Amino acid sequence: MSTSLNFLLQATKLLHNRSYDDHELSIIYEYLVSVDNEILNDYYSRCTVLTFTNDLELYIEIVNSMIVIFEEKEEYERCGVLKSKMDESLKIIDSHQDKK
Repeated sequence: MSTSLNFLLQATKLLHNRSYDDHELSIIYEYLVSVDNEILNDYYSRCTVLTFTNDLELYIEIVNSMIVIFEEKEEYERCGVLKSKMDESLKIIDSHQDKK
């Protein structure tokens, strides 16, 4: 299992349990926004967690959770950046579905 996937799984656990502090949120945020399209495409092509169709869905779930958290904290600039990452991810899913 790759390091990035381990990070996503740990982030999911922290966010789901709401057991995070501001430093951990910053680390998760920095990781999410640093992911490039190559990694997002790689996530799309892998299915490590059986409850998701692919690992990109896990990434999207974390981005969604972070958007909600930052909206509650009124950190709208971070929300905007995360929404852009969401759009990139959805475009990748759409482009793969168009090929089918």
